[in-house]
Amino acid sequence: MFEVALVDAVFHGEVATAEIRDWLSHVETLLLRRQDFLFMASTAEGATFSKDYRAVQAQWYRQHKAAFHQHCRGLVRIAHSAQEQARLDTPALHAAWGVPYAVVTDRAGAYEWLVQRMECLHDQT
Repeated sequence: MFEVALVDAVFHGEVATAEIRDWLSHVETLLLRRQDFLFMASTAEGATFSKDYRAVQAQWYRQHKAAFHQHCRGLVRIAHSAQEQARLDTPALHAAWGVPYAVVTDRAGAYEWLVQRMECLHDQT
């Protein structure tokens, strides 16, 4: 049986550290269950993040990197502008995530990429 979860993280408004920790704990639950998943993330234009969100995310990623690489079967970011797409779609970020990674400009493109990933994963089983 082929099963993969979809994590859809949508950040908008003022994103507090507690919210960052909350979505990371949801991902951690998937990792503890050894559940494969696809990750889709978007940040609404004008959203702001707590000043320590990068440090929180980086610490979590260091702690869970091996499991994340094993169970995250793909990560797609939805950019709200061409400028954001250029900022997010760099060789350094592709390498840093260590999983199949794409940056698109709308949800339709994200779903299209996710379907392609699911087809690849299904073909591997």
